[in-house]
Amino acid sequence: MTIFSASSGNGRRGALAASLRATTVRPRARLLLPRYSHFDGDLIEFCFLGRPWENFVQKFLVAAASLFTLAAPALAADMAVKAPPSTMAVSDSWTGFYVGGELGGERASSTWTTTFVNPYLYGLFPLDGTSPRSIDPSSVRGGVYLGYNWQFASQWVGGVEFDWADADARTSTLGIPGCSSAACVPFPFPGESSQGDAASVKLGWDASARARLGYLVSPSLLLYGTGGVAWQRLTTSATCQFSGVDPICISLAGSPFATASSSTTRTGWTIGGGIETKLSANWILRGEYRYSDFGTVSNQAYLVTPAAPLSFSTIGYQLNLKTQIATIGIAYKFGGPVVAKY
Repeated sequence: MTIFSASSGNGRRGALAASLRATTVRPRARLLLPRYSHFDGDLIEFCFLGRPWENFVQKFLVAAASLFTLAAPALAADMAVKAPPSTMAVSDSWTGFYVGGELGGERASSTWTTTFVNPYLYGLFPLDGTSPRSIDPSSVRGGVYLGYNWQFASQWVGGVEFDWADADARTSTLGIPGCSSAACVPFPFPGESSQGDAASVKLGWDASARARLGYLVSPSLLLYGTGGVAWQRLTTSATCQFSGVDPICISLAGSPFATASSSTTRTGWTIGGGIETKLSANWILRGEYRYSDFGTVSNQAYLVTPAAPLSFSTIGYQLNLKTQIATIGIAYKFGGPVVAKY
């Protein structure tokens, strides 16, 4: 089939037309694409009767589709890398274990009540008005504590805590309560005096195991209450002088002194409260106050010297003990903030 047709003419134009007319291609589906050109004023009409570019277009589309198919995973991976970061929520929770150190003071309120003096002469030794007597030792107190907090609501924190501390709080009083004057001696000697007699109370280490419950005034400020069981090391002692003027101990040569001591660990209860603030995600500063009650201990003091083992005096007494402590502490909380990704 002829792909070009031209207007008839003579001479060279006729030969060109004949040559063009003689050129043929294999028939294709009909597609007319008019083109126009001028040769010396004569119109030659070119009529494209087939689709010689069809194979090329088809191959181009197939190649493009294949290229896109191969490139799609790489593009997807690239898009995943360049995607914006996921939203993160940081929660500075109070939940976790902690350990810390504390320093402060301890003051005891103890009441010494003498119940008898020299019972083998009971009735002959009346007690004077110096019993009961308050003996209130105080001292610097330092210790350690550890515990666990659980933030179970947005503004509530519960937990447990254990602490141990040591102190050297001791106080002595002149004379033994209940028999510090000649009034407790049925037959006083001239110059009867208790200048060599004394009663003392000493506090040693203490410990506690407590529950805690706190309210968050702000995310970093906690007000809390605490309470539980407490232990207190307690030492009491009585001293007298075996002299002619002592109201309790009889006279011995050389006027020796005798001291009877008793140590015990008292169990009681404690209650208090404090305030904590977070200095950072892991450091917590606090101030705490606690009141403890260790009840009443009953004891007897046997005052005797090796030089005269058969010459002794006996004193019965009770001591009621309560303590107050105030401390400042700093603790390290294990673990960091909780990070949630969405």
